[in-house]
Amino acid sequence: MNADKKFCIIGTPVGHSKSPGLYRRIFDEHGFPGYTYTINEIGSEQELDLFLEDMRGGAWDGCNVTMPWKTVAAERMDVLLDNAALTESVNTIVRRCGVLYGDSTDGGGMCDAILSDTGADIKDKKITILGCGGAARSIIAELALRNAAVINIFCRPGKNRDLTVELVNRINDRMAEKKKIDRAFSPVITHICDYNDTEALAACVGGSDILINCTPVGMIPHENELPLPDSVVLPEDLIVAESIYNPDETLLIKKAKNCNCRTVKGIRMLELQAQRAALLYLK
Repeated sequence: MNADKKFCIIGTPVGHSKSPGLYRRIFDEHGFPGYTYTINEIGSEQELDLFLEDMRGGAWDGCNVTMPWKTVAAERMDVLLDNAALTESVNTIVRRCGVLYGDSTDGGGMCDAILSDTGADIKDKKITILGCGGAARSIIAELALRNAAVINIFCRPGKNRDLTVELVNRINDRMAEKKKIDRAFSPVITHICDYNDTEALAACVGGSDILINCTPVGMIPHENELPLPDSVVLPEDLIVAESIYNPDETLLIKKAKNCNCRTVKGIRMLELQAQRAALLYLK
């Protein structure tokens, strides 16, 4: 008989979250009907610290973390798993014997969705990323961990760009260490580009195997907007992946389909990142 366990999502605001229904379904599918999953509004760092203290004491077995606490929570972890260690951000926390483990599953969810829906492995692929927020950084880290050949990141100036520069530096350091151990290893080549440089964007998209949108452009109520100029050509052999799941089919996905590209909807990333998080919960 499986013991009952308690999980939740923390952040603010979280009332709109799809996570409770998603995780309850996953728990039922894996034969854990007694596991519960709720919404937990955390509005301050003090509340976050009290919540994590309660978790260490056994009040919670795990949680998902959304904005604005992903980077703050990472600083409170006892152990950061691979992706989270690179990004210094967590979206999943699990407690084992009073120890808090933090991971970031967005990147794994996106890569799993691309493989599942198109059959394309990330290894040796040239990839263009639009945006550099928290989900984007998890995806960038996972692309590097899965040995992409080139990652072109288009973002605007600001805190997220600064954090992405730091991430790329950590990735490069890790690649350099791998190269010392294995001289045949080919490090990922990572470029940070100006989002407003339409010429560079068009060139990178045209030369990529995969395009991933990690901006909020195209999300309701801006579902009639594209995250890149309409003049940018999407080659037929391009895979176009979306992180937005509301609406189900963004204008970018519609354009990609019209160009005969293979597509991956944002809901697939949501589902598969949740499955990766649930695997941590169910261990």
